[in-house]
Amino acid sequence: MSDTRQQVNTVLGIGRQTYERSVWGLVVIGCLGLLAGILLREQLIGTATYLVTVWAAMIVAVAVPYVSDTKLVDERDERLHNRASGLLIGIAFMVGLGIVPALYVLNAGNYITISPTVWGGIYLFSAFGLLYGVCYTIVSRRS
Repeated sequence: MSDTRQQVNTVLGIGRQTYERSVWGLVVIGCLGLLAGILLREQLIGTATYLVTVWAAMIVAVAVPYVSDTKLVDERDERLHNRASGLLIGIAFMVGLGIVPALYVLNAGNYITISPTVWGGIYLFSAFGLLYGVCYTIVSRRS
């Protein structure tokens, strides 16, 4: 046996490439199921297919690293994830902080009327910010 071969020593016999393909494959199947349901006017079946496969992908993504002896995520992946997450949060808050206060002022001056949908978006954005703050506080206190 050659030393250049990488052995997979996991409880499930799954390596990193299989793990990633499984997670993304389930997501793709779910999206295709949802699209097929929409096109065939079977929205309930499409939605059920989407939810089951995406939930299965989430379970695989969370559970497999705990039962695997192989390191499925390395430091580079974690660094890229952290940079992408930080970029997303930064953009979302810059856009939100640049728009939401102006909407409040324009609504108070009766220049515009904020629709219930926009209010829902503002509440969602606010909840997202609060959730981020809670998660950041938990992570920073554990470090």
